[in-house]
Amino acid sequence: MPEESPRSLRRDLWSPILIALVMALTALWPGDVSWLLDEPRLIAAGWHANHVGQIAVGGLYGNFGIRYGPLPTQIYQVLLLVTHDPIALVVLRSLLCAGVCGFGLLWLGRSLGLPGWFAAAALASPYVVAYQRVLWDASFAMPGGVLALAGLADFLRTGRAWPLRIAVLAAVLDPTIHPQTLPLSVSVLGWLAWQHRAALWKDRRALGVLGLLVLALNGFYLVQFAGQLFARLGGSVQKGYPGTSSHWLSALAPLLGGRLLAGAEYLDNLARPSAPAAIRTFAKACIYLFYPLAWLGICLAAKQVWQILRTQKITLDTPPTVSPREALLCVVLGGLILQMLLFGLMRIPAAPQYFFGTFALHIVVAWFAVDSLRRWKLGAALGVLYAAGSVLLTTEAASSIHQHGYERPRWPTLASSVSVARELNRFSETTALTDVPVYEKSPQALRTLRLLLPAAGNRPNTNGRLYITNSGAAKPAETTVIELDQHAAPLSGVSSIDITPLPKDWVPDPSTW
Repeated sequence: MPEESPRSLRRDLWSPILIALVMALTALWPGDVSWLLDEPRLIAAGWHANHVGQIAVGGLYGNFGIRYGPLPTQIYQVLLLVTHDPIALVVLRSLLCAGVCGFGLLWLGRSLGLPGWFAAAALASPYVVAYQRVLWDASFAMPGGVLALAGLADFLRTGRAWPLRIAVLAAVLDPTIHPQTLPLSVSVLGWLAWQHRAALWKDRRALGVLGLLVLALNGFYLVQFAGQLFARLGGSVQKGYPGTSSHWLSALAPLLGGRLLAGAEYLDNLARPSAPAAIRTFAKACIYLFYPLAWLGICLAAKQVWQILRTQKITLDTPPTVSPREALLCVVLGGLILQMLLFGLMRIPAAPQYFFGTFALHIVVAWFAVDSLRRWKLGAALGVLYAAGSVLLTTEAASSIHQHGYERPRWPTLASSVSVARELNRFSETTALTDVPVYEKSPQALRTLRLLLPAAGNRPNTNGRLYITNSGAAKPAETTVIELDQHAAPLSGVSSIDITPLPKDWVPDPSTW
């Protein structure tokens, strides 16, 4: 690849600045994130592991009854060594995920000569910002996949060993976060095993050390996973994802990466709009441009692969002779084909949260489309419009949720739950009454916070008269604690919930899932 000119290098100094601005947007108003079902259990697992001086050996269980890996919990163990403040944890997690994604995408773009500013546009889209913030496990697959492709791109261009190690390590670990990453990981590792066996063998000692590290942190999980996979895979494939029916619709997933990277409907599902209708319409039209850009990128990748197949004699022992850009397009197209097969086989719905594992693939195809359109002066125009839609819709969502809270459905924000937990810590009660659906269904939202937050000194007993409610609050989903008068009439439509600190290895009642 030809060297970049000093002028292009000077121009690219803007890309890190744009990424830094997106990181700031991602960390804005951290108390506004949702705090519902899985997040409290993950943080509690990290707290308990730290409390007994152990490294977590596994994660939560997925829809197919197979356990996820311990890496997200281990990351939270490290963050909990820095702070137990839940809102500070959101800031750290936001900066970590957005920072790694931003660094990885800039690295990938620099390796392949792609315009770095488009990475900032993709990272600023509503769902991407939201999932970088929430204290979940599956969304850690986004930075993992980015690092796998970025390391591969650098290795393809330079042949250096350390990017190869990053690519292999990220591709191996990412599926332990969530199996939806398998298409990307299999494509990356498969290409390396086919095309670059000599480089892998040459670096075998360093890769072996990394392998031992992976086994040290994941050995118990990998044995458990193998047993669960053997016992349940056949039934899971036959049954498919819960609540879905069409293999063919699920197989269209490679065409629907915009469900995550556009997200025009994100605010519509959560809170009231705040921007003028004309601006929202314009922003939605702009952000929907991701779909045709991604489809064009897929067509370009398919055309490139077809030309390689048509002009070269390729066998298992004779891999193609390709440039770094061509090689990465082959890997990306292979990953999308594998995504089609996986989603179609398991009937996985094309919801935004099921594109974490292939997040990097969908960015790259749209990115190549923007780059290819620059020769007709269209790439920058379409990319900037997409960026404008991303920023407008994301900032509107942040402002609306900050002003009004989550109204559809009525979810308490993390800050609201923290306020409730601090109030509960004033009392010695083990139960409380509530009419808040989130707390009725998942009391771990409060019970985990009581692990993290110190209790106050004065804790009188109220004989079961604490009432957690959002009635009369300024925001529909904001919650408060009321100490009921002992002579008040019994309340109707309320539930009694356990509010003690969440114990180790706690599992919710399956009827509440």
